[in-house]
Amino acid sequence: MLENYLKKIGVDSFSDLNEEEKATYRDWEISLSGRKLTDGDVEIFLANELDMAVSRLTAVNLTIEDAAFRKAEVKLIKMIQAFLNGPLVEKSYVERTINNLSNK
Repeated sequence: MLENYLKKIGVDSFSDLNEEEKATYRDWEISLSGRKLTDGDVEIFLANELDMAVSRLTAVNLTIEDAAFRKAEVKLIKMIQAFLNGPLVEKSYVERTINNLSNK
């Protein structure tokens, strides 16, 4: 797709691009390849969203409606985090159970 675009705009090859255009081309290449999110990416995103949501919740002079919405926003983010951490919690529980059973 990108090569076709280059030809359409009269550019014969990637090497004909300047450094800024090459950087943009590489960014577009990554986007088109379907970058995969990692668990770490999602964790960082949710932590940042939670920080911002708490900041918005603690703003001065919130209306009752805004306060209710902000509380729901914080609760939703925390629920998503708990859901995503579920497998780790389950693993920890099973490990503790097995350790307790093997120490008897």
